[in-house]
Amino acid sequence: MKSNSGWILAGLLVSSVSFAATLEGEVYIRGSRDTLRGVNVFVLPAKQRAETDDAGRFKFENIVPGKIKLVINHPGFIRQEDEIELSGDLSKIVYLERENALLYETTIESKDTRDLVKRTLNQKKAAAQPGAGADPVRAIQNLPGVNRSQGFSSQVIIQGSAPQDTRYTIDGHEIPLIFHFGGLSSVFNPDLTESFDFLSAGYQSNYGRAMGGILNLNSRDLELKRFKASGFVDTFNSGLLLETPVGERGQLAVGGRISYIGQVLKSVFKGSDNFSLTVAPSYGDVGLLYQRPLSDRLKFKFTVIGSQDALDFIAANPLGGDPSLRGNFSNQIGFFRLIPQFEWTHSARSKTVFSTALGRDFINTDIGKSYFNLRTIAATVRAENRLRVSDTFLLNTGMDHRLAWSDVGFKLPRVFNEGGLPNPLSTGETRIADLKNVSSNLFGFYVNPVWKPAVDSRWTLHPGLRLDYFAPIREWRPAPRLSANYQLDPTLSLIAAGGLYAQAPLEQQYAPTFGNPSIRSSSAWHLRLGAEKDLSASLTKGSEAYSGVFARLFDRLVIPDTQSIFSNGGKGQAIGWETSVTYNLDPWNFFGAYTLSRSTRSDPSRSSYLYQFDQTHFLTLIAGVNLKRNWRISSRFRYVTGPLDTIPVSAAGDLDNDVFIPIRGSLFNARLDAFMMLDLRIDKRWIYDTWTLSLYLDIQNVTNRQNTEGLQFAYDYKTYDTVKGIPILPTFGLKGEF
Repeated sequence: MKSNSGWILAGLLVSSVSFAATLEGEVYIRGSRDTLRGVNVFVLPAKQRAETDDAGRFKFENIVPGKIKLVINHPGFIRQEDEIELSGDLSKIVYLERENALLYETTIESKDTRDLVKRTLNQKKAAAQPGAGADPVRAIQNLPGVNRSQGFSSQVIIQGSAPQDTRYTIDGHEIPLIFHFGGLSSVFNPDLTESFDFLSAGYQSNYGRAMGGILNLNSRDLELKRFKASGFVDTFNSGLLLETPVGERGQLAVGGRISYIGQVLKSVFKGSDNFSLTVAPSYGDVGLLYQRPLSDRLKFKFTVIGSQDALDFIAANPLGGDPSLRGNFSNQIGFFRLIPQFEWTHSARSKTVFSTALGRDFINTDIGKSYFNLRTIAATVRAENRLRVSDTFLLNTGMDHRLAWSDVGFKLPRVFNEGGLPNPLSTGETRIADLKNVSSNLFGFYVNPVWKPAVDSRWTLHPGLRLDYFAPIREWRPAPRLSANYQLDPTLSLIAAGGLYAQAPLEQQYAPTFGNPSIRSSSAWHLRLGAEKDLSASLTKGSEAYSGVFARLFDRLVIPDTQSIFSNGGKGQAIGWETSVTYNLDPWNFFGAYTLSRSTRSDPSRSSYLYQFDQTHFLTLIAGVNLKRNWRISSRFRYVTGPLDTIPVSAAGDLDNDVFIPIRGSLFNARLDAFMMLDLRIDKRWIYDTWTLSLYLDIQNVTNRQNTEGLQFAYDYKTYDTVKGIPILPTFGLKGEF
């Protein structure tokens, strides 16, 4: 009997094993086809668990056939339960959907341990801000300390400085501009951008040659496991991006955009009394990224950027009665850069980053019988070594170099321009030049250590020193800088930063015959005092606040001079208070920034007066909410003190040129109406298994407010009209990704 029962038991065991099934599969992020690693997968009622590997695969063996439930519950994703009738081995693909595909915060993303002033904003979250038009660089307008530029200007003005005091860079290498015409789009494809750095008063010594600040674009680091493609089309432009692995270790991404903004704006402004010129702008850009590790310690990355803008119009009537403006006008500006980069990790404590850039810049401008043509070959080099000497001391040393050769040709009148009010072009003495191979060499060397008195010290000190050599004017400029951080408690830190900043004069300012070869560099002393509070402990993740004051003292500013054409006789100052608050309470996000400032200038002929780019108040408020089914609604409100302009006290007739010449009293004696604008943005995303479709509607100036951007004077300067800014301007777009 025992023998028979043993055979029966053995038979049952064999039978159960022979009918056991295997369940395996892969877990993807729904809509992107990207695999998920480290996801816990459960089979019920067997209570078996598996975890996905690097390729997103999971596997269960010896499952009893029948009705089972496959359960996946991963943080940040919607819980998924699938009931399966298992009758044999089965392979299954699972797509997990994010809880919200429009994740967004207005928070400043990260802070560089080497620079207490630098703030880095994440591309995806910045691009979704209202008024940004899906472009992350335009979100810089929301930061405290960034002055609003008038009209369609593409310049970035930082804390009351001049527009030319701001430098634009990509991966640390200088480029001539960062926005296309009108500031409506950045010159580098947003989908190839990882983040952007904003450096204002008190920035450290690894950057220089800018009294205002630095705006740096960081290209993406690619992590591709498969071919990807995305494309978009909206009211103003269209674009395409392709990404793919190359070989076993290489990765490539290439994208391009083209605009038709000129045709759109001509339709919008047709018949408007506030625009006296027919404008037809256009732009296009291309970008490429390639990267691969050359060894376990050496990484290679190659970035390419190319950009071109054109602006054309025909003036039916001479502007302001100036006959010299009759005829055609065209303006073209473009550039490209090839940027190879190497990152060599010597050891756990030492790393060297080296990169170079080579490219060309060109500008072609025709104004009636006048013209300006510029061709420049530019080469830049950056190198930095980061050495962790001890647990309390980090030593950063480096250099940057810019070398340029330019051909310049122009036929331009030298027009007197003071107070932002130029004399008619026809009154200027015409200058003609054809200059070849004009060189410019700018060298910079720096040391930027980070030191803590002890491992557990609350103090962190950044004593920096920069030494610049401006070869065209044969001048060495040392620039000491110091910043310090005191951690009052784990959530509150106090910051102090400042130092000396030098900036070389422009080529036309020191050129023989047309400038002053004896001119020197300009300089500014910076000081910043502030406090940062992490509100995450008392509120929610990502909530924080900043408040602080800044001061800039400018000296040796380059100004026009009747004796030497240009001189270093200008002085100035800019002081202010900044504050910003980020508050995240899912599903709501709030951001507020306010700047109170005053910027003045003076020169030997005039006492202190308000500077052209002075803005007393600048308030930005942003609110957004993530709704169900991947909807998001957000809005931005901005209030800015009105721009300054100069109204002449009278005018004198110039019979030879048949025009009137304005007679100025005090400079910038008129404050125009305040700027106010409300923007609205609506985002919606549809998630399919292997691709996604996004829709966005970004409406600038929802209330259609007629903001005053400037004054346009009559021919005799007795009367003037106000020039209005953009009316309501909607951007509607669709984007597909797979």
